[in-house]
Amino acid sequence: MNNQPGDHHAPEGASAPSEGLTRPLPNDVSQGWMPEDTRQRPLTPLPGPKLFRFQSLLPFKFANAIRHPGELPWLISAYGVTLFAYIGVGIYFLTSFIPDLMAIEVDETTGTASNIGLMVQLTLLAVYLPLLLFLVRAFMYAQIRVNAVRISPTQFPEAYQMIVEAARAAGLRRVPDAYVMLGNGQINAFASGHGHRRFIVIYSDLFEIGGAPRNPNALRFIIGHEVGHIAAGHVSYFRLIFTSLFMQLPLVGSILSRAQEYTADNYGYRFCPQGAPEVTGVLAAGKYLMNEVNFDEYANRAVYEGGFFTWIANLNASHPVGTWRAHALRDRSEPGRLIWRPKNNPPYPLSMIPAAEPAETWADPLQATDYMATYPENPNNQHFGIVQVEQKVPARHRDRRVADMLETQWAPPHIREERMRAAQNAPQGQGQGQTQPQSQPED
Repeated sequence: MNNQPGDHHAPEGASAPSEGLTRPLPNDVSQGWMPEDTRQRPLTPLPGPKLFRFQSLLPFKFANAIRHPGELPWLISAYGVTLFAYIGVGIYFLTSFIPDLMAIEVDETTGTASNIGLMVQLTLLAVYLPLLLFLVRAFMYAQIRVNAVRISPTQFPEAYQMIVEAARAAGLRRVPDAYVMLGNGQINAFASGHGHRRFIVIYSDLFEIGGAPRNPNALRFIIGHEVGHIAAGHVSYFRLIFTSLFMQLPLVGSILSRAQEYTADNYGYRFCPQGAPEVTGVLAAGKYLMNEVNFDEYANRAVYEGGFFTWIANLNASHPVGTWRAHALRDRSEPGRLIWRPKNNPPYPLSMIPAAEPAETWADPLQATDYMATYPENPNNQHFGIVQVEQKVPARHRDRRVADMLETQWAPPHIREERMRAAQNAPQGQGQGQTQPQSQPED
C-alpha cells in the first residue's frame, strides 16, 4: 500500500472518510471551512504556550527544588543591575541630554548638529536592544530551519522519542522543536526560542554518540539538559533582555551562567541519571574516547586540583569546569560549586599524585616504570577508542510507516483545499446529512 506523506488513511472501523486525519475533523461543511491560512486548534488537555507563563507545568515548589540555589539570587542581581542601568540612563537623559538638545548648534556648512554624541547612541541602544534581540533570535531560528536536519518520528526517531520523554518529564506544554546541525568537530548543543516556540540544536559530532554501539544514555542526558534549560526559563525572551547586560560583566555574569548550567544538569540527571558518567566522558575526551574516561578519577580531581589559577579558570568560565561538574553529578548531596572548589571525596584509590602537588613529589621515570610493571593490565585492552561503523539503509527507506502526522488536528493546506472543493461540488444539502464522528474534548 502506498503510504507517502500526504496520503491519509482512516483507522479500520472508523466512520470518517478515507481522506480524513487519524483523528478526523468534523465533516459537516454546512457552515463552511476555515480559511487556508488558519491553523486549527489542537485537541489537547495541556494549555498552550503563553506570553507571561512558564514553559513547564511542574509545580513551582518542585521546579524550584531542581533549580540550583545560587541561580535566583544572581538572577535578581542581574535584574537589579539592568533596572539600575536603565534608571541611570533616564536620569542622565533628563539632566544632561535635554538641556543639550535645547542648545544644539547646526553647522551651516555640513548641516550636522553638535551636542548629540554618546547620549543618542545610548538612547537608541536602550530602545532598540529588545528589538535587536528579537531579530537575532528570529534570524538564528530561520537559519536552523532551512539548513539543519529536523528530528522527527521518521528521522532520527530514537532521538525524537528521547525528546518526547524529556519534555514530558520536565512538564513542558509542548514538545520542543529539535535539529541536528553540522558540527565541524565541535561537541556542543544548545537551547533557544523565538516567540512561543522553543527548540534545541545538537551538533552532529555530539549527536553521533547516541548510536547503540556507543552511548545512548549520554545523548539522553544531553537532551534532558537542553530541555531543562527550556523548562527552567533560561531561554525566555524577557529573561534574556534583563540579563544580557549583566552577562557582559566580568566574572559575575559567568557565575549566573554556571548556576543555570547546574540547573540544567539537574534536569538531565533527573531524566537520565545513568547518563551522567557517560556525558562526562564525551565532554572531557570526545566522542571516540568517551568510554575510556574513569568517571570517579575525573571527579576526584575537583578536590585535589587546587591553586589560584585553577580557581580563576573556573571563575571566568561560562560553564562549570569539567572536574567540578563531574563532582556535582556524582555527589548529589549538595549543589554544584559556583566559586569555591569541592572539599570532600568518597574513598577511592589514587594512581597518581595530583598535579597541584610540588613537582619534586611526582613520580620519576624509574618509579613509574616499576608501577606499570607491578600492576600489569590485560594486553587485549584498548584505551584509544574504537570507531564502529554500521552500514544502514538510507532514511528515505524508513521502516516506520506513517499514515499521517502527529494528532494535533492540523491539516495541511492541500488537504483543506481538496475538502473545500469537494464541499462546493457536493449537491445542496448533502453536507447536512453526513455522519459526524465522535465528539472530542475541547481544549
